[in-house]
Amino acid sequence: MIANAMCKIRGLAFWSLDALKGGTIKKAYTELKTFDATDSRSARFAEHQKSALQMLLANAINTTKFYKKIQGNCLSDFPIIDKNIIKHQQDDFMSNKYDINKLFTMTTSGSTGVKLTCYQNDEKKKRVYAEVIYYSGKAGYSVGGKLIYLRAISEESYKSQLRQWIQNETLLDICNLDDKRIEDILYDIDRASRWGSTILAYASTFEAFKDYFRRKGMSKVGKNKVCGIISSSEMLFDDTRDVLSDAFHCRCFSRYSNQENGIIGQDDIEDNAFIINEVHYIVEVLKMNSDILAEEGEVGRIVITDLYNYAMPMIRYDTGDIGSIVYIQRNGVSKKAITNFGGRRVDMVFDCYGNRLSPHIITVNFWQFPEIQQYQFIQ
Repeated sequence: MIANAMCKIRGLAFWSLDALKGGTIKKAYTELKTFDATDSRSARFAEHQKSALQMLLANAINTTKFYKKIQGNCLSDFPIIDKNIIKHQQDDFMSNKYDINKLFTMTTSGSTGVKLTCYQNDEKKKRVYAEVIYYSGKAGYSVGGKLIYLRAISEESYKSQLRQWIQNETLLDICNLDDKRIEDILYDIDRASRWGSTILAYASTFEAFKDYFRRKGMSKVGKNKVCGIISSSEMLFDDTRDVLSDAFHCRCFSRYSNQENGIIGQDDIEDNAFIINEVHYIVEVLKMNSDILAEEGEVGRIVITDLYNYAMPMIRYDTGDIGSIVYIQRNGVSKKAITNFGGRRVDMVFDCYGNRLSPHIITVNFWQFPEIQQYQFIQ
């Protein structure tokens, strides 16, 4: 009873604070919910994206050195950029409207070998909060509820026990994923989920759990109340999804997201068909060897335009991922989605004793060396 009451108090406090600050997160949440039920091919969607895009492009041309030379107001007039281009000209991407010391900093994991620090203005950051709330809600989460993060914990991602309690989060370190550590994590999940929880982790972490369950069985799972599981960043394969669903008796969702932008899409009625968050992003798929738009269903390079990052505009950003654009039917409306996703699967690594390690232990340890431009790990 006390735990449930605390969840409600946390939720009430969060939304009350947002209301006092203008209700930006609530408005963005409502917008996401409304457009999620709207046909992607509708005039309403086209008008929304056109309006948001024109404001973004005007801001970029008028306030940044990199884009000021652009002549035109169409998305196709803008060049394709990537991490290396931004990294080597970062000052030119920064808008002169903002004080960099007052911006939110996001650092990519470096899973592609290239790290990148991005800066976000206040509205953009709050829209990312709204994304997390809305898309996690599809897996049973509500503001104030328990979130369990399975991640490689570093100095940057560490949170004190007090902060975890205030935010109702549990951070579990997955740097080591041998059988003993997995059993310890399952015990911690069981304890943290007595009143319900949502679990978030990378797909490679869930693959380690799948392998464990197949070898050892599911007796260590316990009688927890996990409401939903969300896999992010990497492809969640069907066999992994099925094993996790059986183990925790809940649905698994796969999410396409990154640190530099936010939640780009999440699957729904079809596994690994990521319905695109078209409210916040324009997603293009370009041919593999040219900057020409790929045909519907053709696999190509995924390019993102972030409609609400005015502090450091990311227009036609090549994510380094590949996939194809299709339209799928959901609840009587056509939704734009990414399928055939690939390009960011991270392989497992092992220590000198043969114990499984999280591949993310490599990336998080490179965060403390910003002077390193690119790295490669070979085992």
